[in-house]
Amino acid sequence: MSESTLNNAVNRHYLDKLLALAENMEVLATEDIFDAHSKKLLAKGTRLLPEHREILGSQKLKKPLEACVALTGAVDTALIVATAARLINFSAPLGRILRASQGAGPSPLAMLAEMEFGNATSTMLTIAKCDGVSAFEHTVTVALLSICMAKKLRLTEADQMTAGLAGMLHDIGELYVDPAYLAHDKRLQPHEWAHIVAHPRIGQMLVNELESFPLAVGRAVFEHHERFDGSGYPRQRKGNNISPAGQAVAAAELIAGVLHKDRPLERAELALKIMPGEFAHELVSAISSALRMQESGHGGAQPEFHGAESVERLFWRIASAIETGNNLLDGSTAKSPLTRELLAQAIGRIETIERAFISTGLDAYLDQGHELPLCDGGTIAFEKAVATREIQWRLRDIARDLALHSATPDQKSIFAPLIHLLDDDTDSPLKLTPPKAEPKPVLRALAPTSFAGSQPYGA
Repeated sequence: MSESTLNNAVNRHYLDKLLALAENMEVLATEDIFDAHSKKLLAKGTRLLPEHREILGSQKLKKPLEACVALTGAVDTALIVATAARLINFSAPLGRILRASQGAGPSPLAMLAEMEFGNATSTMLTIAKCDGVSAFEHTVTVALLSICMAKKLRLTEADQMTAGLAGMLHDIGELYVDPAYLAHDKRLQPHEWAHIVAHPRIGQMLVNELESFPLAVGRAVFEHHERFDGSGYPRQRKGNNISPAGQAVAAAELIAGVLHKDRPLERAELALKIMPGEFAHELVSAISSALRMQESGHGGAQPEFHGAESVERLFWRIASAIETGNNLLDGSTAKSPLTRELLAQAIGRIETIERAFISTGLDAYLDQGHELPLCDGGTIAFEKAVATREIQWRLRDIARDLALHSATPDQKSIFAPLIHLLDDDTDSPLKLTPPKAEPKPVLRALAPTSFAGSQPYGA
């Protein structure tokens, strides 16, 4: 990893959020603010106002702006603990995960109470809180779960604190990303992911350079989207090249993302298990243990269905992607060693997804005579919906990675059909002809227990 540092240029997206905050809260310069040529722009004690956008917006400063301002009434430890306690009381699944993850050292709530943040990160957490209650609650939830996951990995108390701090700060890099790419209703195209993939590295630099935390905290922030099998981002680190605290935060972030949905523990377990090797076994077992605490039944909640792609279309898209990738690899266009390496890696990942398609039982829906429920609120239909969406996301991950690594016009042209196929989870007819030799999935009888292995299949 390059040892790049903050360049002290004022990020306009962060400045916009800071000045929006300043309209309702007092944001003060804690010292004189100078540009890179030592010209004073703002005096110590100046209250930041919207008109300061022109003064600061296009400047490169002597010190980072974040290190030169403080906020009156910023998020503090007391608010974090109060929010965490409320979330635990409100969310039964979160409470079960905490009970299933008890280990050495203080409780997650007690560890949150010991955290301290400087002016820069307190301001960033306050911006997150003012962006919406759900954003701040997500941050606190990830911090709680990060400590839980660290306990499941049997990390030391110091490393548990590292994971908790990284959980609180894991998304501060997103404050520097154009909000248009973060909108919930925005479907990112593969090439647009470059704007998002940068946020773990930005977060690491902010933590390392603006706070006095151990470097391990910044590293865990950097790694919170990495995966144990090397399929994550931004550096595709794998195995023990990901720090234990980073592994804990990565699992916590995924789990937190489904806790507000129906049947969250089942969703989380399926998401953690669907691609063997993405997460350490201990982290998966934390959810399995919490799920065993859950009373039988699921309250009749209907599964959520995202998108209209059928299982059959998804299967043919996977098979067509493998054939397309192999044709590109065998053809005359992919000449450079790097291009061939990227293609081979992509094909290997798609083949792993194909195996996951079969291991989850989705292949049973390819049998025209199957009598499995499509949407009845039961366990089988629920797992079908969740497994389908998880596989769709992983295909899009591969499309994103190919787009990010398309460094030359030739690579962009070569990868384009494969990227489109991997990203196209609509219900439109496939533009590419399905493979001539029809793959023969391993159709099997469903086991008496669900794929996640936690509940018996019900009628």
